[in-house]
Amino acid sequence: MSFAVRAFPSGSYAADAAAVIAERLPVDGSVVVTGGTSAKIIYGALEVDLSSTEVFFSDERCVPPDDEASNFKMATEALLERSGATNVHRMRGEDSPKSAARSYHDQLAPVVRERFDLMLLGMGDDNHIAALFPESPALLEADELCVPVDRPDGLKGLTMTPPSIVAAKSVLVIVSGEAKAAAVARAFYGDEDAMSHPVRILADHPDVTFVLDESAASRLEPT
Repeated sequence: MSFAVRAFPSGSYAADAAAVIAERLPVDGSVVVTGGTSAKIIYGALEVDLSSTEVFFSDERCVPPDDEASNFKMATEALLERSGATNVHRMRGEDSPKSAARSYHDQLAPVVRERFDLMLLGMGDDNHIAALFPESPALLEADELCVPVDRPDGLKGLTMTPPSIVAAKSVLVIVSGEAKAAAVARAFYGDEDAMSHPVRILADHPDVTFVLDESAASRLEPT
């Protein structure tokens, strides 16, 4: 699997990763943002103007937008509010999962046809991306762009599907911490299929960069 790598010292990771994102962010295009602990610290260091950027979410928990578990709440407080983002398409976690997924599919469809300019993704220690967890039926979805899912934490969730995720011109996978080092190595060197290691849906994408701190990159072979 051929992924590009940008690895930075752990002490400056938030600022360095934010700089990489800022370089790739379109002035008046589209970006997909993600949740997660790495994203949260990076968003806090990201100084960008999103007033002319269309913002989407890769996934969401089925909770109200003011719930502490909400990706929308985290991204709004850490980044969107102070960056002037006004064209924000959130997943409506407070609605019925089926209805919310259908509504988001409809919002995604025209942008997927044109392709997102930039997609930000985190990755779990089980190699999940968005809310596409190992063995999830959503990994087999070919027609729907957003579907409801059962999350391992017991919550219902909403997630972009593989056709949505690969419809990005550029993908940045942001991962930090020693606990993710084995998962990063599996993403690069493993031969498992996407059902067991969902990050592999990106295997054939032409522009995927892993933005890592030195701990997460510690099991990669030197280049």
